[in-house]
Amino acid sequence: MAGPWNANIHYDGRLDACVPASATSVLDVGCGDGFLAARLARRVPLVVAIDADAPVLGRARARFPDARVTWCHGDVLTHPLRGEPFDAVVSNATLHQLPDAGEALRRLSQLVRPGGTLAIVGFVRTEWRDLPWAVTALACRGVANRVRGKWEHTAPQTWPPPDTLRQLRRSLREALPGARISRLLMGRYLIVWHAPG
Repeated sequence: MAGPWNANIHYDGRLDACVPASATSVLDVGCGDGFLAARLARRVPLVVAIDADAPVLGRARARFPDARVTWCHGDVLTHPLRGEPFDAVVSNATLHQLPDAGEALRRLSQLVRPGGTLAIVGFVRTEWRDLPWAVTALACRGVANRVRGKWEHTAPQTWPPPDTLRQLRRSLREALPGARISRLLMGRYLIVWHAPG
């Protein structure tokens, strides 16, 4: 996708690839500036994008006025959503901003249709044991930002993330048995879970 670039936008492509080609409905949780939702709307008939921050949601609407996206202001943990359950639920850089990872994972899994997909890219707090990964990620991001030019997003930020990778793995095992989590090169992780059915 041409245009602004940063590591979050880069990983929108990874999340897009997790959405099955047959998907007819997708929920983008914490849609921020709207890049992922607009990208998905080019191939998925129903895209609902939710964000708790009204100003950033307004900027997303303005940035992508022709995108076939239902922009929704609200908290995904409590807001009733049109179209649920969805063939896929995706989220980029949002899970660490929700109050409890386990509760959020359970809620997101409830929004996925049987046989559907949940895919999340996010951040974790670094522990000493993660330093080699963190240093490598920092170097890769630095090079990519220098080569591509880093666009600064307008969404609110929560930092540092509350959970370490070890804590997130524990929450994932309890909330979504069978989910896979893997580290990504630029300091993110990817969770993929397929709903039974």
